[in-house]
Amino acid sequence: MVKTEKKDWEIIERALAAKEAELLQQEGSVLEESHLSGYRYVPTTKVVDKQSWETFAVPHIKPTCTSESWYHKDVLFELGEGIAYITLNRPEANNALNESTSQALQDATCELHGRRDIRIVVLRAEGGMFCAGGDPKHFFDALAMSERDDRKAAIGFMKFLFWFQSLPQFTVGLAQGSAMGSGIGLLCACDMVLATSTARFICSEVKLGFCPASLAPFLTRKVGPAFAKRLLCMAENISAEQAKRMGLISDVVEEESEFSDYMKDICEKVTLCAPTAAGRAKRLAQNVSLQPLTRKLLEYTGGELADIRIGEEAIKGMVAVQARVKPYWAETPIKPLY
Repeated sequence: MVKTEKKDWEIIERALAAKEAELLQQEGSVLEESHLSGYRYVPTTKVVDKQSWETFAVPHIKPTCTSESWYHKDVLFELGEGIAYITLNRPEANNALNESTSQALQDATCELHGRRDIRIVVLRAEGGMFCAGGDPKHFFDALAMSERDDRKAAIGFMKFLFWFQSLPQFTVGLAQGSAMGSGIGLLCACDMVLATSTARFICSEVKLGFCPASLAPFLTRKVGPAFAKRLLCMAENISAEQAKRMGLISDVVEEESEFSDYMKDICEKVTLCAPTAAGRAKRLAQNVSLQPLTRKLLEYTGGELADIRIGEEAIKGMVAVQARVKPYWAETPIKPLY
């Protein structure tokens, strides 16, 4: 705290103390000037103002299985050469999210955070709709919850989105159909989103008397406050082209079959990028997004540069350039499964 701020607070404290003494005197109580002598309040909780790069995502629930022991049916988890696929598999329920799918998504994300051999993660869905948002049964379950449990459940989904968004891999969302509510939250947590031209996007919670609070921070970062308020407050049903103009999705294709060619191109480009450097570049982009240009921000970005350029990838990358050969990470191509 600077001296001017400290002086201002001292003036405020003296004014408050004088007002308190005046009120007590009106009630017949007179305090000696030395009544606080020897007393010093020490707060039990220390408040620390952390920067975005000092906050790290952690899983909010324990994983129950891995890719080798995968037992979930509502979500499929497949690993290929440098690529992983997470597939929502409740087409009969429009891939609505429930406890089962939430646990499965968490399990897959937990494993991927530790898989340095996986460089691209694809989030896709089976059926005609990408995701209808939260299962309607959840709304009725929430009504029966205590305020504490209801808050914990709501925050839990936000923590998952942050956990998924923080994956070191490059994440691609493939919206073969429409997305609603929490389904849009999943797409906002992806680094890149492709959608078919017939897909629609809507956050309809306000029409039901709910506030789409869980996805608001992620949607706002994705499309900006103006478009976010339009989507969240008006519950507007927008087309894929409108979603592209807003920045919600990256590109639009006519048919789902065109996803394959896009994924081949993405895999070829990511293959040429150093995995650790790409992961740190992704985290850097997330951390500096919407942050004011302060000295702390400059020190953070400068520190990242100083650290990464003396790393193994940077050293071997420069050696490869001088030798006019491919760096070691580009020798094994990433191969899409679909």
